[in-house]
Amino acid sequence: MARARRTALLLAAATAGGLLLAPQAHAAYNDTAFKSVTINGGKPIVVGGKDPVTVPVTAQIQEDSGGLATIDANLVVGGQPIFLEGETGQNMSCVQTTPTVSTCTGTAVISPGVLYNSAAAPVYLGIFGYAYDGAQYLQYTSYVGYEDLPGRSVPLLKQTTLTGNAGPEPARKDGTLTVTGQLTRPDWQSRDVDGSAIPAGYAGQSVRLQFKKAGATSYSTVKTATTDADGKLRTTVTAKDSGAWRWAFSENGTSSAAVSTGDSVTLLKVAKLTVDASPEPVAKGGRLTVKGRLTRATTDAATTFAGYAGQPVKLQFRKSGSSTYTTVKTVTTDSAGYLTTTTTANAAGYWRWSYAGSSTVASVNATGDGVALK
Repeated sequence: MARARRTALLLAAATAGGLLLAPQAHAAYNDTAFKSVTINGGKPIVVGGKDPVTVPVTAQIQEDSGGLATIDANLVVGGQPIFLEGETGQNMSCVQTTPTVSTCTGTAVISPGVLYNSAAAPVYLGIFGYAYDGAQYLQYTSYVGYEDLPGRSVPLLKQTTLTGNAGPEPARKDGTLTVTGQLTRPDWQSRDVDGSAIPAGYAGQSVRLQFKKAGATSYSTVKTATTDADGKLRTTVTAKDSGAWRWAFSENGTSSAAVSTGDSVTLLKVAKLTVDASPEPVAKGGRLTVKGRLTRATTDAATTFAGYAGQPVKLQFRKSGSSTYTTVKTVTTDSAGYLTTTTTANAAGYWRWSYAGSSTVASVNATGDGVALK
């Protein structure tokens, strides 16, 4: 019986002046009118692909006869009414705050399962019913004349999701870092087996790549990139410092803002490697002493260096006329990063130290030291 009455009221409202978003002047049924409206605290309503969203509603309503005997309120979402929770005729709780003004409160629940993609648009409030003197009223905040009404509408937005990944990890200082990601939002017209809206890539959107240096407290924008047809992002940057990388998307008329989780990338410390082979020249088959030192940067800035102890470093030789180095032996750096060894000189060519790197320090090769035979 209650649903039949609500249907009848809807039909009557439609006949009386247009139910939803018709841009007409608001009807002056018994001088009932909105004075102010607050939908969802004045904030956008953000809806994802599965979970219902509860929306609080408050309205100050002017009624010259002294009050509202019944009230049926609904939110206009995508051109369709979603009634507030509660009994028909009393789905808002109204308190008379002045002889002619009532403050009414209620709650709506918006489920993704009832939405179409076109629902990502402004949400308005409608009320209809009877005043205490028996006169019928019908008001929608979408009506002409309510353009300056405080809180007239709020946007309903699709909830966006951003992912991000930066690599390689760790990265070589001044090397190329590739940052990827994807921007998605629910497609309310495509459903999974459990009824959830299927996430869809959000194409053609400008997204900011941001960086927060290790030890810093805030991100700064480095560049922008545009999502492809699948909502995917890909760009490259030069790795200058250790820190976290993320994507950031700003709210627009249909979709919420989003940021990806920061992906931390540590820079490999820059290494330096020296070599000195002597004597020069050396007799064929003679004894050759090769020395050197492995140092590593103490900070990402690579302005100061310290000896790197206990590291395996390869002694390599390239014969004159060849382009390839061959490993002769492996030597371990001492407590100050120094290297020293002896070998036999069987041919003229170039000697160098080669360090493969560690989990925190980049690989490095010394410049070859040429030794001729005498």
